[in-house]
Amino acid sequence: MNLEHHEVRVNNNVVTKSNILIDANYKLTITEQKIVLYLVSKIRKDDDDFKTYTLSIKQFYELLGYKGNPKYSEMKKITKNLIGKVVEIREEKKLKQMSWLSYVEYNESDGSVNLSFDPRLKPYLLQLKREFTSYKLKNVMELKSGYSIRIYEILKKWQSLKEVEIPLKELREMVGATDKYQEYHNFKKRVLTTSLKEIEEKTDISFFYHEIKKGKRVAAIHFTIHSKNNIIAQEADVITQKDDWFESLYVQLCVLYEKHNYKLTKDVVERWVGLANKVWGKNKYIEINKLAQQSFKIDNIKHHIAFITHILKEKVKCIENGTSHHQVSVETADKKVIRKEIIPSWLEVD
Repeated sequence: MNLEHHEVRVNNNVVTKSNILIDANYKLTITEQKIVLYLVSKIRKDDDDFKTYTLSIKQFYELLGYKGNPKYSEMKKITKNLIGKVVEIREEKKLKQMSWLSYVEYNESDGSVNLSFDPRLKPYLLQLKREFTSYKLKNVMELKSGYSIRIYEILKKWQSLKEVEIPLKELREMVGATDKYQEYHNFKKRVLTTSLKEIEEKTDISFFYHEIKKGKRVAAIHFTIHSKNNIIAQEADVITQKDDWFESLYVQLCVLYEKHNYKLTKDVVERWVGLANKVWGKNKYIEINKLAQQSFKIDNIKHHIAFITHILKEKVKCIENGTSHHQVSVETADKKVIRKEIIPSWLEVD
């Protein structure tokens, strides 16, 4: 098989799992996860039973991100460990424990490997009609962290609702981090922050999160999920087409700022829209107008144009850092008495 054609097929492969399996608890290495997900992507909608999947060891090796000639000893060790890994599924007040794979066979004569799923996984992978999650395999094959893969899957399940709150204890179990990073700041750094950056850079979604606390302890994580493709399309629309919404916003803002002796340019508003798009998406125009109106209710702002730019930049930083942008607002800035260092000296006016 031509490797280029194989890569095209892999990019078009779709992973489909029942939501019960998405929510299951298990701990797999990044390589083990990619093996499982590749096999899941080979299942077809009309399959009524698992097949034995055969693939070239060389292509299998490259698929997992390795370079050079395949090392059979290394591959055998990986699949041997995978057969021993358990997935825990909670369903109807029952806890089910089962393996991912039931059989692996290496054919050294023709350089291929056969793999079979554990038959007890059938209800969670075959003939799925409802309550399932699908995504393209290519979105996870480039990820370098197993935690990123699990966070991605969990967020894809909730993508249509755009948000989900998960108790921290449950999240640890779902991503396989019950015995690691016991201090929350380590979990945040190694799991949440790493996943946020990787998912933003390499997949079709992005997210930010904020911590839900009980007292001083973090009890849950609230995720907000965005479709990155939509954001990219919206940004392109903003910059190249300057649609009716943009023109309407620009006219309204010009009227507002002229009343206060400011001259507002389209370049500035375009910049605001680009930043606001990362925060509010399609609601960006309305939210910019709100910010501008609110800012003129505060007396001690030295330069209202620079102030709005600052607020928007800070909100974007919050999202990029995985925190809620709501902590940055005109009101909170007012309570902090608008520190002078917010506005560069060259923008201050008499």
